[in-house]
Formats: sequence, C-alpha cells, structure tokens
Amino acid sequence: MGLICKLDYKKSKSSYSKNDSVSVVVVYYYDKRKLKIPTGISCMIKDWDDDWKTRQTKNPIKNTDELSKEKNIQIKQKLSEVNNLVFQLEKEDKVPSIDLVKSHLREMNVTKVRESLKEVHFLTLFELYEKWINSDLFPNRKSYVKTINPSIKDIKTYTLDYQLKNKVYLLPSDLTEEWVMGLIKWSYKKGLQPITIKKRVKTLVNFSNWCKDNHGTDFRIKKPSSFTPDGEREVIFLKREEVLKIFYFNDIEIGNPKHVELLTKHKCLFYIEEKFTNNREKEISRTFTTYEVYRDMLIFLCNVGCRFGDMVKMKVGDFVFDDTGIKGNRTGYFRFYMEKSRKRTEVKVKINQMTDRIFRKYSHDKNSHHYLFPRTNFGNPFSNQKFNKHTKHLGEILELNRPVKLPEFDLTGKIVERTNDIVPLHNVMVSHIGRRTFIREHIEKGTPIRTIMKMTGHSSQKVFDGYYNVLDKDIMKVNDDLFSDNLKKKYNNKENKPKKTKEVNITSPETEEQLKTLQQLNEKGVLPDEIYTEKVRQLMGL
Repeated sequence: MGLICKLDYKKSKSSYSKNDSVSVVVVYYYDKRKLKIPTGISCMIKDWDDDWKTRQTKNPIKNTDELSKEKNIQIKQKLSEVNNLVFQLEKEDKVPSIDLVKSHLREMNVTKVRESLKEVHFLTLFELYEKWINSDLFPNRKSYVKTINPSIKDIKTYTLDYQLKNKVYLLPSDLTEEWVMGLIKWSYKKGLQPITIKKRVKTLVNFSNWCKDNHGTDFRIKKPSSFTPDGEREVIFLKREEVLKIFYFNDIEIGNPKHVELLTKHKCLFYIEEKFTNNREKEISRTFTTYEVYRDMLIFLCNVGCRFGDMVKMKVGDFVFDDTGIKGNRTGYFRFYMEKSRKRTEVKVKINQMTDRIFRKYSHDKNSHHYLFPRTNFGNPFSNQKFNKHTKHLGEILELNRPVKLPEFDLTGKIVERTNDIVPLHNVMVSHIGRRTFIREHIEKGTPIRTIMKMTGHSSQKVFDGYYNVLDKDIMKVNDDLFSDNLKKKYNNKENKPKKTKEVNITSPETEEQLKTLQQLNEKGVLPDEIYTEKVRQLMGL
C-alpha cells in the first residue's frame, strides 16, 4: 500500500520539453494495483520537483511557478483526503482496496458537485433542464414536450429581462416567491390566461424537483398564495339530445344529394379523399365531405372519451374483437395508450352502437395498420385547430344555440369584466367537449367514478373533477331516502302509511323532449322495445 503524487505523463518523458504543461495526479497503490486520482492541477515540467519529499517544505511544485503556493495547497489537500479515507476504512475494519477507495471518492466528489451547484447561475441550470426535456432521456412523448417548451421559453425571456434590468445574475436561491409573482404578472401583461400562467409556474416547480433529484440542490419554488387561477366556471358538455342531433344529421354526408346545396349555402363544400391498399393489394379510393368526417370524429370523442391527439393516431388494429359475444353482434373494445401519460397508460373503452357504426364506416377494407380516420394528402393527421374551427361551424349549422358562459379570470380568480356574457353553445364546441361529454354521460348513468377514470386514463381525482360540475339535478337525486330503511322498520303499519301517488306533468317540455328522444332511438333501432317500454313507464310514473 502506498500513496504518491507525480506528473501524469501520457507518453515517454523524453518526448516532452521542459516548458510543456502536464497534469498532476495522486496515485494510490494496493495489492499490485494502482488508482490514479486527478487533482485538477497542472504545471510545467521545469517547475516540478521530483525530490519534493526530501525537501523541508514538502512542496511538489517549485516557486518558479507563479501559482505554486495555491497549487501545492490543493495537492496536499488531495493527498490528505485520500490518506484520511484509507485510515477511516481501516478503522472500520474494512480492506482499503482499490475498488472500495474509488467508490468512496466518487461519493465524495458527487457531494462536492452538489454543493457547488448552489452557486451556479439559474439560467445555466435551467438550460441543462431544457436539454434534458428535449432529449431521449425524458420519459414523456414528443407531443407533451411541445407543450412544455413555450413555458421554458417564457421563463428564460423573463429571467434575461429581469437580470438586465436589475444588473444581477440570478442563483437558484434567488427564485423567491416575489420573483415568481413577478413572472406571473409579466405573463399576464403579455396576454396569457391564468390557466396558461399556471403551467409556467408548474414548469418552475418541476425544474426545482429535477434539480433536487439529479443534482442534490435544496432550493424549492412555490406558487405564490395570492395567485389563484382556478376560478369556478361552468364545465360545458353536450347534452344527450344534442349528441343525438349531431349523430343523426346526415344532410352533410357524401351519399345525401342535399349535401351540395347545404354545404354550398354555408360556404363549406369541401371533400376528403382517402386512398389506401387493402389486403388484396387493391388500391381503394373513398371520398367524404369534410364536415361528415369532423361530425363522426366529434361523436367518436363523445363515446370514447379520448383526447383528440389519441383519436387521430388510432389505428384499425386498436379495436380488439370479443369473440364470446352473440354471433352477428359486434362486441369488443378500443385499446390505446394516452399520448400525455408519462407511464403510457393503457386505456380500454367498450364499443357501443354509435362507435360501431363509425368503426364499420372507416375501417372497411382497411388493414390493422391503417389509421382509422382519414388523413391529409400528405399523410398527416388533421390539426386540432382546424377541427375546432369546423366543429364550431357545424354546431352553428345545427343551431346548437344553448346559452352558456365561458368567463375569463384575473390572477386572483375573479371574473374579468365583460367576459361573463352569454354565448351560444356552438361558439365553444372544441375537441375537448367530447371528453367532458363522455364523463358527464357516465355520471348521468351512475357509473362509478373509479371506472370512469379508468376509461379516461385519469390517475388524479383532482384533475378528473375538473371535467364535470355537480348539477342541481344530481343533488335532487339523493338525500330523499336518507335513513329511510330505519324509518320503515319503525313505521311499518300500513294504516299509518299515506297512499303513494306520483304526479307527472306529461305535457312539460322536459318530459315531452325525453319521450321524443326515446321514441326516436326506438324507431332507429338503437333502443330495444323492452327497454323503450320500461323507460316510458318510468317517465309516466306507471
């Protein structure tokens, strides 16, 4: 066992000149093996003293080097560090082998790096975070990365402006609540909505967590308590009768001769041509109207509950057939992986009569690897922005004018003046209304919350709760029979029981609308006769 420091020659000593600079290393010997430990110091060969151990000063680097004093101190510190480590290992009855010493030195170096990162400028660390986000090491999909990059860009811009204005270089510890509030106000003045600003703050919080996990830093970034972007707003969804109205609207279909006149009138007569090769190597070409495809996409979203990005990536092979069902009655489920899920959550949603009709229409003659819905001439999916634009126009054509409110909120969660006006439903018909409609419909049916979350891929109850409101009619469904079992046991005398009567206002608009919807579903074959009869009896109180 031994410990020395020397110049680390990478080639024969004779090939160097006296003015060449060479790195200094500490070498630890044990059991015929050696470990080179870098010191971070270098000096010219002429300034190195090979006999330094025999000198009284014990300085490896001569005074001819201008920085000899500082360099000698650092070399001696490294020698002392290794010596102390070996002594500590022996004290703990451990063999100070090369591998064990190397392992302990690595741990010590990591600790030092972590400590030094506290003094690294914030933007330097933040740019490292940006590179990680955009690298293959980041576990999320590229589509999710695109949603983070705008936040990173805004944070960098604000930081540069702040540093220039205040003539400082920010350290991670300088990111106080006051600084974060400054970012929030800067973003708000820029025209960003509070819900978007919330994403900027979330990016900062995720950055601080990343620094802690990867670099051992201990600074934390918190959302200012005065920033409350989550104002209470109405969750807008499509009612059942509105979904049915869209579903049965066939005047826009290519096979309906009325489509030319109707779509020309509304200045939206456009076609989508789909071409592909089937299993028999035959070239297939089909044409749809643009609004026909967008209508079917909207209905699909309402019945599957997926995001727009998941729908346009769905392939024919993502439908899994169930062979255990009745012959001639297609059963099965759609299976896909959520694009925004870090864990690539698998979602399964059973097919129903509406999605079966859509699936048959667009999967006909296709292979399992073909995309279910048509694409652009370049093979790309239709954009969400274009879909939203045409869906709003489709709602206008269908006169979906139910009054709704979509207010904007300030940084304190209060409604911004003149943003709480009533607007027609079709003005806010975007792709995400399908996901909200799916959730609302299942709540109406009484599907357990955990089951709905499984079908929508939600892992957070808090996020899921943002997709629906508790309506007055939900409240009216409960509480009337609370403790009723106990009361029935006590008051079970028939003479004391009043006669049960139920009055139904058959001519009320709500009842008439429900009866009309049931009749329409029955005539179309969607609702079986026995279920139709039972539903009518329930409505009429029979």
